[in-house]
Amino acid sequence: MAQQAENSPARHFVSSVCPGQLLDNAALPSYCCGVSLKAPARYPIRVAAHLTGLSIDTLRAWERRYQAVTPLRDDRGRIYAEDQIRRLILLRNAVDCGHAIGQVASLSDRELQKLLAGPVSDAGTPATETDSPEMSDGLLAVVAAIESFDCATASSHLSRMAALLPVREFVGAVVVPLMRLVGDRWHAGTLSVAQEHMTSSILRNLLGSMVRPGASSTRPLRILFATPAGELHEFGILVAAMLSVASGFEALYLGPNLPAQEIVDAVAQTSPRAVVLGIKCSKPGAKITEEIQAIASQLPRRTELWLGGDAAAKALAPAAKRVFVLQEFAELDQHLDRLKMGAR
Repeated sequence: MAQQAENSPARHFVSSVCPGQLLDNAALPSYCCGVSLKAPARYPIRVAAHLTGLSIDTLRAWERRYQAVTPLRDDRGRIYAEDQIRRLILLRNAVDCGHAIGQVASLSDRELQKLLAGPVSDAGTPATETDSPEMSDGLLAVVAAIESFDCATASSHLSRMAALLPVREFVGAVVVPLMRLVGDRWHAGTLSVAQEHMTSSILRNLLGSMVRPGASSTRPLRILFATPAGELHEFGILVAAMLSVASGFEALYLGPNLPAQEIVDAVAQTSPRAVVLGIKCSKPGAKITEEIQAIASQLPRRTELWLGGDAAAKALAPAAKRVFVLQEFAELDQHLDRLKMGAR
């Protein structure tokens, strides 16, 4: 699992997230932009431009030339429904990935989602808008807020996009590109460690609000996420936790730089089906390898150990049983499906 570099101190953040109603089906705040959401949400063109990251001129051109969407009209002008906002975001992402609007405007939403789902990039993460020369206006607005230490605005932008996009699309088109952009700017010296930590904090909070408690009587399978002591990079396990929640699992997120014994103790108390550890550093030292071996040797028989990240294969505990290396997020999905099949 690809992860962005993060030089953070030890932080033990615990968030238990249970599956339920995903944000792509959740309502926006009860009163937004002057529109009561007791009725189906409708957005004037200026709000639609803000939500989609497209200019007003682009929205008008896509409607007039390509019939991308057909908004309603009232005395204020164009009014966009929530499903039209989602479609415009899909189209924007497709254009950002290099597709011409004239070629994709006639595709259905499902066809657009399939188009955006592949191919997989060399880094082992879904190819997203970061593969294009320019980032979307919406994502740049998040980074601009981070650069000015405006945590509330950055959180608001991300929460709004999370409310409008299915979880997997939100992760692939927003979270992963944001992590890459923040990491690149940190390496370039244009973002500070503090700003990178703020981004991690926002994403952790977002993970905790991604779903609402469901009414199902069956308890979801639980997966624990952490990084071993000495491993400070948590972006990858944040993405993995979000994807796991989207697949119906309960995520117990412990955060980065956690000693082996604390992870083992947490497993003993929570009985997860799997422990996911992120290992980013290119040359994991003996200490990290020892930590992973200690964890692998003390896990109960029914709990698997999944290692993800750039250096996962190098840190694999020799002869460890029930240990799986995940080179890309597609492999995470495969193991999640396997656990669900085994629970039936």
